[in-house]
Amino acid sequence: MMKIDELKKIIKGDREAPHVFVLWGEEVFLKSHYVKQLKELLQPDCMEELNVFRFDGKEYDIRRVDEAIEALPVMADKKLLLFSDSFIFKPDGRTGAKSAYRDYWAERLRDIPDYVSILFDESEIDKRSALLKQADKIGACVEFSYMTENEMVRWTQKLFTVLGTQISAQNAAYLNEMTQGGMMAVRREAEKLAAYCLGRPSVTRADIDLLVMPTIEGKVFDMVAAMLQHNAEAALKLLDDLFVLKFDANQILPPIIYNADKLLQTKLLMQSGADKSAIVSKLKISPFAASKFMRDSTKYSVQDLERLVHRLSETDGFIKSNSMDNESLVSLLVCEFCTSN
Repeated sequence: MMKIDELKKIIKGDREAPHVFVLWGEEVFLKSHYVKQLKELLQPDCMEELNVFRFDGKEYDIRRVDEAIEALPVMADKKLLLFSDSFIFKPDGRTGAKSAYRDYWAERLRDIPDYVSILFDESEIDKRSALLKQADKIGACVEFSYMTENEMVRWTQKLFTVLGTQISAQNAAYLNEMTQGGMMAVRREAEKLAAYCLGRPSVTRADIDLLVMPTIEGKVFDMVAAMLQHNAEAALKLLDDLFVLKFDANQILPPIIYNADKLLQTKLLMQSGADKSAIVSKLKISPFAASKFMRDSTKYSVQDLERLVHRLSETDGFIKSNSMDNESLVSLLVCEFCTSN
């Protein structure tokens, strides 16, 4: 697979651009940045309405794709085909594209005219995909993974400098831990903080606590910890806070299940010898989230985590098939788990 530095050389014109690009990865902000730059690079000189073709999602007219590829550009030297979430690089027919689309591209990628550029902007791929390997041989396949914690801290500090203020490495790490959504989430909060701190030398932790609303995932993480510690008072207080913020049970239960499951999976991966980078890759979470899961998973046994995940799954099924007040059901779950042995 191509490294980002090599992609930069193509965009700068230091290296010839291939006809096929496949971009994917968890770091959506970075991926979007390079998708935009590639569009500018590959865009036809004129008659965009006749030389640029956009296809969104798994299902599109293959005949239209073929016609777009075969027809010569109109009053331009090249044409561009843009695909968003085609899922052709996922062999699983349930979550990926149908076999007819994968079969089409397996044949089509063998014969792309010189005047055609194709850009696949994918949210999910399977690295084992034969089609991805085929595209990699003739094009540029680039993954945008989460940065490491140190890289994210340095990037965050540079971002605040560009925005006209400063932030310490410690506070940059704290901001990343609160957001946990990668560069996109950090940038959104950084712009808000920089505007608030305009004219001041730096952003403080108090500023972050004042302006940055913890994500529901962050609040739920603390609630799951309280449940595992059998602290009913703390868990119910955190649950009530979420209800006050107008989150309903159907919004709260999925992140509870998510956090409990990630704690369990992290625990099992650590027991098998996995390091942080392997956990980030396997669980598709940011390094900051991985650090938190790794730190907290050591406090609980596999049995406790499995019991919580099982109990949550039962409650989820009961909520979907019952007309009882869902808030009461979630509150009852918290109470029962905290008071059980």
